Amino acid sequence: MQQLDIDLLHIVVANDPWQKSAERLVTPAHHRFAMTQLAFRDFDAMTVSDLEIRRGGPTYTIDTVAELERPGTETLLVMGPAAASGVSTWHRAVELVDRVRLAIVQPRGGPTVHVEGWRTHTVLMEPVEASATYVRELLTHRPHQEIPPQAAQLVPPAVMSYIVEHRLYSP
Repeated sequence: MQQLDIDLLHIVVANDPWQKSAERLVTPAHHRFAMTQLAFRDFDAMTVSDLEIRRGGPTYTIDTVAELERPGTETLLVMGPAAASGVSTWHRAVELVDRVRLAIVQPRGGPTVHVEGWRTHTVLMEPVEASATYVRELLTHRPHQEIPPQAAQLVPPAVMSYIVEHRLYSP
């Protein structure tokens, strides 16, 4: 947030991330929303939004941008390099390119992702050896109710408790 000079970050939970749900089973939106709230509950400058869940149906960023953008302000989409690499395939990307600037969070010292035709800003951070896919994989292959130490180190305790309580990613 300091690198982008922003005061508030909206973390929007997708209802149906159509590009992912076409490829694999996606955790139900209400669970992803609850876990996101738990993960960011101690950060005053971040707000977790369920507007895409309330809207229903497939999630299209262009609709969310239209709902959140305000006259006289710039809309930034904060994302990692993998999402940035595919942004041109998003629904109505031609409209989106004119309405937002991409803030691409990239590991310091790693390769820089450039997205042709988009206004971008690189946000550098220390590398983190984690991904949601990796955490889900660790939890899916665990013995009954045992939490792998690697997963416990990568997920906030409140989120891990939620995962266990709701038996998410259980074998």
